[in-house]
Amino acid sequence: MKSRFLHRLCIAATLAGCAAAWAQTQSAPDVERTFPYSVDLVQQGLQRIGGFGGGKLPVLEGFVASSVPQVDMYERPYFQYRLHIKPVDASHTTVGAEALISALYSDPVAGRSEYRALASNGRLEADLLDRLQQALQADPATKPAPPLPESAGAMRDRRSPPGKLSIPARGGGVSSPSSPQEQLDAILAERQTVREKTATLQAQLDQLRSGERKPANASRLAAVKHSGVGVMSRKNFGGPVIFRAQAEDEFEVVALESGWAQVRIDSDSPAYIQAEELNLPPGLQEKSAASSAEAAASAAANAPDLGFSVSREDVNLFSGDWTRLKGKKVLFVYAQPRGLLADMGSEDAKLGYAKRIFQTRVKTIPQSQPEVEGVVVVFLGNRGGVAAATLADIRQWAEGGLTDDAFVNRCSLDPPTEFRRMRLN
Repeated sequence: MKSRFLHRLCIAATLAGCAAAWAQTQSAPDVERTFPYSVDLVQQGLQRIGGFGGGKLPVLEGFVASSVPQVDMYERPYFQYRLHIKPVDASHTTVGAEALISALYSDPVAGRSEYRALASNGRLEADLLDRLQQALQADPATKPAPPLPESAGAMRDRRSPPGKLSIPARGGGVSSPSSPQEQLDAILAERQTVREKTATLQAQLDQLRSGERKPANASRLAAVKHSGVGVMSRKNFGGPVIFRAQAEDEFEVVALESGWAQVRIDSDSPAYIQAEELNLPPGLQEKSAASSAEAAASAAANAPDLGFSVSREDVNLFSGDWTRLKGKKVLFVYAQPRGLLADMGSEDAKLGYAKRIFQTRVKTIPQSQPEVEGVVVVFLGNRGGVAAATLADIRQWAEGGLTDDAFVNRCSLDPPTEFRRMRLN
C-alpha cells in the first residue's frame, strides 16, 4: 500500500499547489445556496457528509467544463472541495462550493506528463449542496428556520458574479473585507497557509521515499495491470461494478478462487477482481494454481500482453445469425484496444486474445451463470470483430478433446479476415 499512499500524497501536493493558484486568480465560479439553518448546524452537516474533503473521480466526462480539451488524455482524476460559509443571520447560512479537479495529463512526448487543474462544470458542487440539504432535513435534531423575506429563490443554486471574492474568516465563516488592504491581507494569509500545507506534504513524501520499512501485508499486495479494470461486488462477470481501478493501483488479496481474487477495500463489503488483470506476488500465484481452473487463470495472468483489455461484460441473449447460439443466453465480453497500435494489431493477436477469454471464462461461468451457453468476444475500435463459441466446444477444447484447428473451425469469426491467421502456442 506504500506506493498508493505515495501516489495519494503526490495528488494532495498537486491539489495544494493548484489551490494556491486558484486563490490568486479566483477564476472558477462557485455554486451558492442559502439554507434555513445556523452556521453551526450547517458545519455539522458538512462534517457528516465529508464536505470538507475530496476524492477520486471514476471519469472526467460529465464533471469538467466542456471547454477542457483532450479529456481522453487525462488519467487519475481527483477533486477537492473548497467551501465558503457565510451567515446571513442567526438562522440562515449561505454556502458557496467550489470543486478543484486535478488529473494527470499523459503527454505523448516522454517526460512531459504532468498533473493539471481542470475547470469544473458545477456538477460536483451541486451534488454536494444537494447532499447537505438531505443531511440537514434528515437530522431530527435540526429544525429549519422560516424562509427569508423576499427570498423565494434562496434554495436555488446560483453562480457567483465575476470578480466575487470569498475570504475564509477565522471563525470558519466568510467575511467581506471592506477595504482593498484587508482583501490583500486575507489573500496573503491564505497563500501562506497553502505554502505551509504543501511543505508538510512534501516532508511526508521525502520521509516515505527514504524509508526502508514495508507494510505487513506487502507479500499479499497485487497491482492492477491496466486502467479500467472492474472491481466487482461478486464473482460475476456481469457485475455489478463497484468502481474501475487505475493502472498500478494496489490491493491486498484476501483469497484466490477460480480465476477471481477477493481483495480488501475500504468498505466492509467483499470485492473481487479477475486474477488475470493483476500482477500477483509469486506466493499467491502458486496457491492459485492448486486447481486446473486456477492454473488456467494463472497462465493467462502470465501470458504476453496482446494489446487489449476488457472494458465491460454482461449476460444477454445472442441475436446474431449464428444458429448454434441464436436466441440463447451468452456472456458478452467487450475487448477494448489499448491505443492505435493495438487497434491495428495482427489477426494472431486478436484470435489469441479471444482464445484467452474463452479459456478463462469457461472455468467460472457454470458457477456464476449456469444458464449461459456460450461466450462472445466483441472487439471494439476501428477494426472490430466478433468471436463466438459454445461452452461445450470450449470445454472440449480446454480438456484436450479438440485440437486448436478443430476448435477454431467450430467458432463463429466475423469477419473472418480479422481472424484468418492463427499462431498456436
